[in-house]
Amino acid sequence: MATKTIVIDGTIGQYSFSKQFMRNELSGQSKNPVLIKISSLGGSVDDALNIYDQFIEHGNVTAELSAFVASSATLISLGAKTVRMNENSFYLIHKAMNWVDEWGSMNEDEIDALIPKLETQKQQLAKVTLQLAKMYVKKTGKTLDEIISLMKQQIWLTAEEAKNWGFVDEVFVPEVAVNYLENLQMVAIINSSGYPDPPRQQSQQSQPVIQVDEESIIDRILNRILNHKKNVTPKNKTEMKTQFLNVNQVLTVESLESTAEGVFLNETQLEVLENRLALDQQIIAERDTANTARDAAIAERDTANANLMNAIDPFNAIDASIASAETPEAKVLAIRALLSKKPATQPAGNMSKGDPVSDGVEWDVINNLEHNKKVDQNS
Repeated sequence: MATKTIVIDGTIGQYSFSKQFMRNELSGQSKNPVLIKISSLGGSVDDALNIYDQFIEHGNVTAELSAFVASSATLISLGAKTVRMNENSFYLIHKAMNWVDEWGSMNEDEIDALIPKLETQKQQLAKVTLQLAKMYVKKTGKTLDEIISLMKQQIWLTAEEAKNWGFVDEVFVPEVAVNYLENLQMVAIINSSGYPDPPRQQSQQSQPVIQVDEESIIDRILNRILNHKKNVTPKNKTEMKTQFLNVNQVLTVESLESTAEGVFLNETQLEVLENRLALDQQIIAERDTANTARDAAIAERDTANANLMNAIDPFNAIDASIASAETPEAKVLAIRALLSKKPATQPAGNMSKGDPVSDGVEWDVINNLEHNKKVDQNS
């Protein structure tokens, strides 16, 4: 089974090594083995992501890296089944970048109009960086923080370092050893592309990683604009520096990286904050519903109490003993006591001995009255 060899030694993108170019090269190969020789400083992220997908779909691709391999060129290698790297070569990943065509003298109004535009571009780049970082995480098994930190440093890794990180599966010794650092034309191309200078000396052992904190192009321009605006800020305006403990707790971090210009949050952290805000809003809504129900119950109770007092007031007016009784039950007993002290009144009209006697009439009390006794004695 013949192996198809494809060489990528220039810019990845339109009019060069594009996604259409790769599709044509892979056409008809089915699952035949394919060897991709890569020596490129990168190019279009769009084309690189599509080529990555084509390699994944093919499933039998080996990437062989040599010379200087950077940016989008590293992305397409992630789709290969196996990644091999020339021991004399170098590997670099970085945060997403785009061209910023904003320059010249500006007044404060023009700067104010430019800042939101740059902030929008910065947020979009942050999303792309996060997605690319996840691809590197999947290949290397490193944490997201480790990968993003390496992207931010923007340094050249030797082949052995790239293998230790997990970007490369195998380091091979070429038949003809080449010191790419002696190729001044290549070094000049690297510098003109905005990449850091490659290490000037190459040794047999891996060189220690130099920690260099490089900002993206947009960050550098935005910081320069903000610093210029800061220079025209009134002197009595003070800068407040504080740690937002509640935000740190929600994000489960000890502290947030911040500068005078603000705090950077990645997409995952923003999603955590969004979910927490949604939960808090739900809790507030449920609390408000409970409070509304409680207020309605209190109003109903107060209305019932008012109706009860209105019903009791006429009874209180009958006698002081009723008014002084504290409970409705006590008032009923007071009323019964008053009624028991008053004699019954004979019904009006003529009654015969055959007429029924009204229940509840205490005839013994009536008959024992003095005037009734006198009547009985005289009759």
